[in-house]
Amino acid sequence: MSLFRLLVPALLFLSTAAMADNCPLTPYTIDYQSRYKFGWFGFDIEARRELSQLEDGRWKLDFSAKASMANLQELSVFTCTDSLITPGDYLYRAGGVIDEDDRTLVFIPQNGVIRDQEKDKTYDDAWQDGIQDNLTYIQQASIALAQNKTEFSFPVFEKKKTKVFRFQVEGEETIEVPAGKFQAIKVRQLRDDKDREIYAWFAKQDGFPLIRLKDKDNGKEKYRIEATRLSF
Repeated sequence: MSLFRLLVPALLFLSTAAMADNCPLTPYTIDYQSRYKFGWFGFDIEARRELSQLEDGRWKLDFSAKASMANLQELSVFTCTDSLITPGDYLYRAGGVIDEDDRTLVFIPQNGVIRDQEKDKTYDDAWQDGIQDNLTYIQQASIALAQNKTEFSFPVFEKKKTKVFRFQVEGEETIEVPAGKFQAIKVRQLRDDKDREIYAWFAKQDGFPLIRLKDKDNGKEKYRIEATRLSF
C-alpha cells in the first residue's frame, strides 16, 4: 500500500462537514531523540513528528523514526472540527527489531466502521464517539490541555480493538530537554496495570507540543523520547 494511496481520501469520507476546519491547530515540526530498550540491550533512534495542513483542509500527522536496528513510520490524515479530531486514514510500517504487522486503516465516520486494508477486514463494532487512531490521540491530548482540562479520556483503536486511554494532569514543572528549557504540563496515562507507568510532558505554549515521553515497566525504563528541535 503506497503513501500516495493513503492520501487519496475514501469516497465515503468526503463531505462538506469533513472539509470544514475550525480547529485551533498549529503546524509544526519536532525532532526527537529516543532511547529504546529491548531486554538486556538498548539503542538510540532519531525521530520526527510533523503536523501540516493539506490543500483540501484536512490535516496530516507524520511520525518517522530510523536507526540501524529499527525503523518506524506512522501517518495519519484527519479532520478537526470544534476541537475534535476525526481520523480518516492511518498507516503503520515498522521494521528491524520492531516486528509488527503493517497496518493501513480507513476510518469511515458516516458508517461508524474502521476498515483494515491489509487484512481486508471491516471492524463494525469498534467505533465510539470521539475515537482516535494510535497517532492522533496525542494531538487530541494537546487540544484538551489547551482547553485547561485536568482529566480526559479518548477511545483509541489500537491494532484490532478499541481501548479507552485515560489521562490525568499531574501538575506543571520546568524541564530541560535538548531543544531547550520549557514550562511544561506533566500528564500521566492512567492504567489498570499498576506496573506500567507512562508520563508525557507538553510545553505550555501555542499548540502544547509533546516534548518528553517516558514509559516504565516494573520500575525499569522501556523508552524515553525527548525533543531536540521545535519549529513552527
